[in-house]
Amino acid sequence: MERDEVVKIKIIPPPGCGKKIYEIDPLFLTHCDHLDFRFGRYLRLREDIDKHEGGLDPFSRGHENLALGKGITYREWAPEAKSAALIGDFNNWNPNAAVMTPVCFG
Repeated sequence: MERDEVVKIKIIPPPGCGKKIYEIDPLFLTHCDHLDFRFGRYLRLREDIDKHEGGLDPFSRGHENLALGKGITYREWAPEAKSAALIGDFNNWNPNAAVMTPVCFG
């Protein structure tokens, strides 16, 4: 990106109440407990993303921070991973050379 280039950030509106789906298709009412639970989880995650990452758009552009070298950040989204490491020819495929540290979003 050129220095004078302006990055236009998209604003993704906050979610609604999560109930409109039942008006669109009443058959979803048979699964409302589970759907409401899942929507509640989404709302909590969305709140954290908005608070810590500045919104869904900046969060979704995390791949722009990928590179290797001093002072460069590598990110991998793996929320259920027990551990993760960056391995390759550059470190003789040593799984202990570059162990990644988890953050709040995996």
